[in-house]
Amino acid sequence: MVIPHDRDIKLQLVKYLASRPDRRAHAQSCYAALEPLFPQLTNEEVTLRYQTSVSKWANAVQFARLHLVNEGLIYRAGEGPNPSKGVWILTPEGVRAAERGLPIRGRSRPSGRALNAKHSVAFRSVAQGGDGIILGWNRDLWDEWPDTYEGTVNRLIAGDRYETRWSVGKRVDVPPGTEAWLLRQGGPFGVIGHGTVTSNTFIDAHFANAGETSRYVNVEFDVLLLEEDLLPREQLELLVPEVKWRHQFTSGNRVPATANARLKQLWTEHIS
Repeated sequence: MVIPHDRDIKLQLVKYLASRPDRRAHAQSCYAALEPLFPQLTNEEVTLRYQTSVSKWANAVQFARLHLVNEGLIYRAGEGPNPSKGVWILTPEGVRAAERGLPIRGRSRPSGRALNAKHSVAFRSVAQGGDGIILGWNRDLWDEWPDTYEGTVNRLIAGDRYETRWSVGKRVDVPPGTEAWLLRQGGPFGVIGHGTVTSNTFIDAHFANAGETSRYVNVEFDVLLLEEDLLPREQLELLVPEVKWRHQFTSGNRVPATANARLKQLWTEHIS
């Protein structure tokens, strides 16, 4: 069967949250409460794990919730009155939308692609208009994401925050607030994630080579895509040619401000 349209899930999610005390509910309660409203759902869609994480149905609800966050109707994780992990809270605008029956904008789901492939997000970087930095990721060299990479993708969609350290090679001048672009290397090739640097650089043990050290920054990722949905290198080369996309052999390379602004626009269009 076909997963319900994103617009319909969003509408029912706003209604459900508006009916709850304090206009909030845990994600698990939302999955269960909305499920009976869509009798076309199959048992497999509701129960079987998808991409080593939640079910296809839960993934679709998370996807709808992320769109509502971007539209200002649900608070981001860690924001709003008395935030709690895994709890979704309507914003005042969301409450008004529910009370007035305001239309909820719809988004078509990408056909034949992962449910969490593309989504829109408001960037939280404080370095607006500044340089960016490239963080390289070769899965053959490092793949120690919590709950697998695919599980981490779904955690972000569900509203969790994900902050980790990342090597920046020998770069020292990476101030907090710098936009960070996760570049998939080793194949497939392209930008697969976006985040914001949250610390100054520091030295610690090398992530792969015993006895060596590397320079790191802490970075909070706000968007990670599945590998099949990355922003491909060929498109990057065409529209952001200032960056030598085929010669990114180490993390920490700078993206000049003008190129970074164009990259951010391209990324926003790609995930919207």
